[in-house]
Amino acid sequence: AQLEREELITIGDHAEIKDYVIIRTYENPVVIGAYCQLNPFVVIYGGSGVYIGDNVMIAPHCVLAAGNHNFRQLGTPIRFARGISDGPIVIENNVWIGANCTITDAVRIGHDAVVGANSVVTRDVAPYDIVGGVPARVIGNRKDAVREPVS
Repeated sequence: AQLEREELITIGDHAEIKDYVIIRTYENPVVIGAYCQLNPFVVIYGGSGVYIGDNVMIAPHCVLAAGNHNFRQLGTPIRFARGISDGPIVIENNVWIGANCTITDAVRIGHDAVVGANSVVTRDVAPYDIVGGVPARVIGNRKDAVREPVS
C-alpha cells in the first residue's frame, strides 16, 4: 500500500489494507475503522476527509474521491485551481462496497448498506439500502431480504 501524509491517516485495529491500495490526503483526515477490508487497487483521495466505520468491506478497484477540481474558476488552469468540496465522504459501519465503484464528494453511506459492483454513488445511501448503477439508485433493502431460518 502507498500512504501519503501518514500523520493524517488512522487505521483501526485488525483492518486489512491489501496490496496496491493508495491512500492520499493533504489537509484532512482519512479514518479507517476496525476490522475493515480494503482490497487491491482501492484508491482513496482524502481531499475533504474520508471517514470509514467498522467492519466495512471495499472490493477491488474502488475509488473514494472526497473533493473536486474547481472547474468553474476560469482564470487558472483546472489543475492548479484550488479544490472545491461539499464535505467529507462518510461510510458508516458494516457496509459492503462491490468491485469497481466510485464514491464521490460529500456522500454518506448509511450503516448496513450495500453498493453493487460498478456503481457510481453521487448521493447519500440510507441505512440497509442496496444501491446500484450509474448513477447509483436504490434497488432494494436488506431488511426486505431477511428470511426466517430453515428448521
